[in-house]
Amino acid sequence: MRVPSSQVKIQICKSIVNFYNMELPGKLLSGYQPTSANYKILMAEAGGLAEALVLALALVENQLTEKLWVLKALQHLSTSEKNCGRMVKAQAASRLCLDLNCADPSGQLVFRSSDILWNLLENASKEEIVNQLRSLECVQALKEVFLGLLTRGFRHCDHQLRNDLLVIATLLAENPAVPMIESGFAKLLIVLATFPEVKLPNPLVKGLKLTYSYEDFEMKKLLFNAIGILSKDPSAAQLLRENHVMPALLYYVKQNQNPGFPDWSAAQYEQLQLHAIAVLASVAPALVDKYLSCQASTLLLVFLEWCMGQDPSFGQGNSFHGTGGRGNKHAQMRYSLRVLRSVVALYDDAVSINLCDQGAISQLLDILKYAADKCKEKESAILLEIQADILFILSVLCENDVHRKLKEKNLCNIILGILVEFSDNPETTSHMNIWRGKRDQTAANLLIQLWRQEELDLGVRRDKDGKIVDIRRPIATSFQKQQKVIPVPASCPSFAIMEISESIRAKIYSLFCKLGFENLPGLSAKDFVTLAIIQRYIDFKIGEVWSEICAEIKEEFKPVTSDERNLELILKVSENTGKAVIALQNEVLERHLHHEIQEEEKMYKEIQASHTQRELINKSWENFLTWTSNYQALKKARKLQEVLLEASSPKEQIENELEHSTDSPKLHTTYSNFIDSLRVYVRGGTGGMGYPNLGGEGGRGGDVWFVARERTTLKSIREKYPHKRFVAGTGANSSVKALKGEKGKDCEVHVPLGISVLDDDGKQIGELNAAGERFLAARGGLGGSLATNFLPCKGQRRTVHLDLKLLADVGLVGFPNAGKSSLLSKISHAKPETANYAFTTIQPELGKIMYTDYKQISVADLPGLIEGAHANRGMGHKFLKHVERTKQLLLVVDISGFQLSVKTQFRTAFETVLLLTKELELYKEELVTKPAILAINKMDLPCAKNNLDQLMTQLENPQDFLHLLEEEMIPTNTLEFREVIPVSTYTGEGIEELKTCLRKSIDEQAEQLNEEYRKKKLLLLQTSREEQISRSWHS
Repeated sequence: MRVPSSQVKIQICKSIVNFYNMELPGKLLSGYQPTSANYKILMAEAGGLAEALVLALALVENQLTEKLWVLKALQHLSTSEKNCGRMVKAQAASRLCLDLNCADPSGQLVFRSSDILWNLLENASKEEIVNQLRSLECVQALKEVFLGLLTRGFRHCDHQLRNDLLVIATLLAENPAVPMIESGFAKLLIVLATFPEVKLPNPLVKGLKLTYSYEDFEMKKLLFNAIGILSKDPSAAQLLRENHVMPALLYYVKQNQNPGFPDWSAAQYEQLQLHAIAVLASVAPALVDKYLSCQASTLLLVFLEWCMGQDPSFGQGNSFHGTGGRGNKHAQMRYSLRVLRSVVALYDDAVSINLCDQGAISQLLDILKYAADKCKEKESAILLEIQADILFILSVLCENDVHRKLKEKNLCNIILGILVEFSDNPETTSHMNIWRGKRDQTAANLLIQLWRQEELDLGVRRDKDGKIVDIRRPIATSFQKQQKVIPVPASCPSFAIMEISESIRAKIYSLFCKLGFENLPGLSAKDFVTLAIIQRYIDFKIGEVWSEICAEIKEEFKPVTSDERNLELILKVSENTGKAVIALQNEVLERHLHHEIQEEEKMYKEIQASHTQRELINKSWENFLTWTSNYQALKKARKLQEVLLEASSPKEQIENELEHSTDSPKLHTTYSNFIDSLRVYVRGGTGGMGYPNLGGEGGRGGDVWFVARERTTLKSIREKYPHKRFVAGTGANSSVKALKGEKGKDCEVHVPLGISVLDDDGKQIGELNAAGERFLAARGGLGGSLATNFLPCKGQRRTVHLDLKLLADVGLVGFPNAGKSSLLSKISHAKPETANYAFTTIQPELGKIMYTDYKQISVADLPGLIEGAHANRGMGHKFLKHVERTKQLLLVVDISGFQLSVKTQFRTAFETVLLLTKELELYKEELVTKPAILAINKMDLPCAKNNLDQLMTQLENPQDFLHLLEEEMIPTNTLEFREVIPVSTYTGEGIEELKTCLRKSIDEQAEQLNEEYRKKKLLLLQTSREEQISRSWHS
């Protein structure tokens, strides 16, 4: 294809096309047979002809005729899966997409290119194709071609091409990394999807008219589908909100009043209606505010009422979403309930209150009965799904308000009856045990609340603690006690028996018989008092029946002495049961009272200790004020103290004096509950045995993986696995049934983000910084095979160290008592311990700065450093390592200077800045290159303004003052602060300015990194294209 002749290029392409349209010649040479078409196609596949033609597109960039012939040849070649794989390697998708905008009056270029893209999607990896089309240039080209076909395409084939490109765009939208929003393609699709339901003066749809043809109908469905996909991207929520997607979808939440429509047919309208409601279930949770403002709940409830009506539906029920709904409105009901379920599942009080105020509970109960009755006639998956959705919605609506739930007696009876029927299944009991409601409420606690409310409504007498009052009839209702003794036939149930069927207490007792009456979590002392009554419910009910029998016998007959004695004994048994329950209730209350007394004593001791600690702090603060109130006197006293110390120290010094580190190697360090290092043992699984007789191979042993996961700590790993041993599963042995044994089960250990994996020698062998990243800690052994004499190999085993380094945007660095913790509490929601003495922070703290536009910046408060921290003095390495992974540094300096103790030298604010820089530089030089901001704290102290002026002068011209300092204090490279901000955590001065500067600095750094990444990718793309062109010329 490098030849200059256009005719030769066209002839080559014609020859390739003839492979697929080959006709046998009329006259054959004797002794020769023509080459078959299949053989030529196979040779083309083997020779990489498709890949060469893709690369040849660059050679015919400005030659339309030749390019169309190349595309025609690629059309035929792309029908083969093997050719498609080679074309993908040559970046065929991106090349074709970028050429879509080339001038072509015939329209063949777009047709052939889209056809090839379709073949690639069908025969090659869809993920790889989407990855090639994810660039901004490709999305922009696709958008322009789609818009051109939409506005200027009038032929049937143009409409088909438009829909094909829309399907490709939908596939791209499923990948969050594709710049659909940045290119404006997402907005175009949203605007088109809401047209013509929402009349807006948008230039994108000005003059646009739908022909209501089949192709327009398909485009409308595809646009709805695109909205559903975009709603899963949080960044697209604003676009959906601005372009009135919610009103457009709610346009279809209405009854079909006419058998035909001026725009769409009845069948088409039903398909669009179901499609719109299905998409609404995805959009509504993302746009809850719009959902409420548009009164969507009201429209859905009215629509559901129509779905239950007897008037006929004009739809045919033949769409994808209408499966199973032909001849009725079950499909509409199903998807409307799915919308309600999606918004209710957000547990938003505004949504729940809105539904309850409109009588949704009673309406949903009617629909539940309707679906249950229909299920009895003919059970279907749709009706079961409808019932499940309604039960979920009702549980959420009632969960936030127990009183609302208790008032709905009908609802309670239905749900409890269903639970009693389901409780025969052991899985139901386990689900009930693990269920947790609002404020961690358990199922047992909820059932006991229902019991108490039921007894209150029935007028059962209880004292203030919930104990039994009437030991003769402990559970009798006020209605039962008011009834006179009326003898009834044996076939007629008495009042005690009728109460069982009418009250929910019998159902609650049945559920507790399945759950058990012991080891129930989440119960208070009052709950245990009520539970004692529930446990003896049947005994009390039997006593009630015997009491009614005795009363009827005495009313009709005069029993003989022996019978009367027996009846009294039976009633005595019931009384004894009541007394036993009262004794048990008293014991429970006494234990609870004793426990409360112990807790009060414990709390009193804690308050007393806290008061003592506060007095010590106040005294320490007074002492601090005393010796820091006069700076000149303090300076004079310091010089005198240094002279005395110099005079008292021995004149001879020991040469080559050794300095011993306080750090213990291979020992994990704990700051309170914080662990940043953990030593664990890992071993891969042993392989399975081989099968020598048949040459079978045993399964390979399982591997041990470390997987990074958020909200995981090293402390939780140590508590969950106290032995700190992780061993993978053994591979399966080879057998006659399975010659190739299955691999052993992998062992996955979830570790926090920011973990470095070290071996016993301290060498780093892995790193996990992002959620989902994995590291192979120990590989499983090979299974038995011919190479190993059919004997299995043992898995890899070793001891590794998990070293945690906090990941944060900003790291607070400073000497002790500089006010770092107080500053963190002011700029974020973190609540670290603060006090007026050094080393208040003994473990790293992490906080987040929340901005009004929901931007978040994480800030790490690290324990205070001391001089010599780089040499691991004061556990310096344990603290400095957390600075390594912060994006920026925020140095916090006390404007009044710093002195650790009377034995250490006093340092001014300028000296403090230099010392902190020196410690960071000596620990790791890269730390000094990080962007930094200087916060000068405690500006509320006296003389702070004068000290600040002096410090600013020193920071502006540090070279003029370095000769006055000790040589070991001066860093090689000084930190270049982006901003110097005076603050006061006491008065709040400068806090908002500091937050603004941090936001600006983080955003500038992010933009710089993005620009560098973009330039790097562009350079790689250019280099790759040049290499491919060069390779194609050489070949």
